[in-house]
Amino acid sequence: MSSFVLLISLFGLVGNGAVIWLLGVRMKRNPFTTYILNLSIADFGVLFSVNAAIFGDPENFNNGSHAPLYFALVFELFFFTFSTGQFLLVAISMDRCAVILFPLWHRCHRPPHLSTLVCSLIWILSFLLSGIHFTLFLTQSLGDSLFLYQLIVNALLCTPLMVLSTLTLFIKVCCKSASKSSFQHRGKLVTVILLTLLFFLLLAFPLNTIYAITYFSSVLHRDLMASSLICACLNSSVNPLIYFLVGGRQKKGQQRLSMKVVLQRVFKDDEERLERQA
Repeated sequence: MSSFVLLISLFGLVGNGAVIWLLGVRMKRNPFTTYILNLSIADFGVLFSVNAAIFGDPENFNNGSHAPLYFALVFELFFFTFSTGQFLLVAISMDRCAVILFPLWHRCHRPPHLSTLVCSLIWILSFLLSGIHFTLFLTQSLGDSLFLYQLIVNALLCTPLMVLSTLTLFIKVCCKSASKSSFQHRGKLVTVILLTLLFFLLLAFPLNTIYAITYFSSVLHRDLMASSLICACLNSSVNPLIYFLVGGRQKKGQQRLSMKVVLQRVFKDDEERLERQA
């Protein structure tokens, strides 16, 4: 199982690293790619913590005396970045709902640095949750609760908003009231968002539920916990693949696109395109 998780996480580290490099260094960022860049950083952190847990050997820590603190830090990093990814997906889905439901307001009245501010607040909130939890762990005030309370907060905050926004996006995309040109323009981007949200709900969110069941059950469901962690790794690894598959769709015989061009096709900003057409 460790070898399988390691293979998945290494693949995800390469994919998310490529997205971080292209969006952070090689491409001009717009409000939406700011969200995607931060989501890739969060997924990279999830996969890095998984690798740190796999390669961590208690015998290397003064006969194992510091191993509990090491693994506590590793799992704190895991749940810190895991929570950040959930909050970012909520922000992404709500932002796209605003674009589709209120396009005029979004184009004319949206603050220019709103996405940067939202991402900063999300990182701060996740850090505070993890910091409070780690402080309670050091003072031995948590008992056996581990990360239960943090996951409950994630579920109560993220799940209703994410499900509602996902359904809204799906219904709006399928609605025939939108014009054909508008649908074609937003097709790739909305497809990426819906697939990303769908994979999260199928792969990553069950970790919250399974962890709660494991805590309240008298028997530790190690197989369920292992399966949920594998699914969480899959979710953090699959997003770059979604970007490249959706953005790289080409007709037969056409030249293959570079990863930079693929990302530009997927995350092209609406306002920039309208300005070029004007």
